[in-house]
Amino acid sequence: MDTVYRDPFAKVIDGWLVGACDNVASILAVSQIISKPGLYLELTEDEELHMDGARCVARKHKPEDSFVIIQDVTVRGKGWNKINFTIENWYGIQDKHIRSALKGFNYRMIKDGSESEAWLYKEMGFACLEIDVPVMGGLHSLDSRARIEDILIVGKALDRLIDYLSGKERSNLSDIYKVE
Repeated sequence: MDTVYRDPFAKVIDGWLVGACDNVASILAVSQIISKPGLYLELTEDEELHMDGARCVARKHKPEDSFVIIQDVTVRGKGWNKINFTIENWYGIQDKHIRSALKGFNYRMIKDGSESEAWLYKEMGFACLEIDVPVMGGLHSLDSRARIEDILIVGKALDRLIDYLSGKERSNLSDIYKVE
């Protein structure tokens, strides 16, 4: 949850979420999977400053038996009309597994995206990835816009990622976790 604005708001207009999309768009995407069995969901704050929320989550879990999916927004690039989301800042998982999990989705992979909680989780030894809803009009603007279609598709992609990752042993996802 971003706390850039004291009173964030957003409304739906003609298929777009308009307003404080960072991070209302992500909360809407995650809300689609909130009752998924086996899911541990944490809403964190303070991402723009010290990442205290992510630090708190990391202290509660062990890197060797957790996979963290960070949900956020990203700036919609030019020519992204067919792109519904990005996968950014992934660590401890091979690209081929992300592609297998998300087969059929329209997304872009950005290995080293903008600073996010993923950087902190990586530093603390967690396997993680970030999935971002593209936003127009500036990330920290009360006039930003995100397509409702993208938000709904991100919810489906999250569901698919969780199903895929839940069925895999950590040692099979990345060389980082090979047991000697």
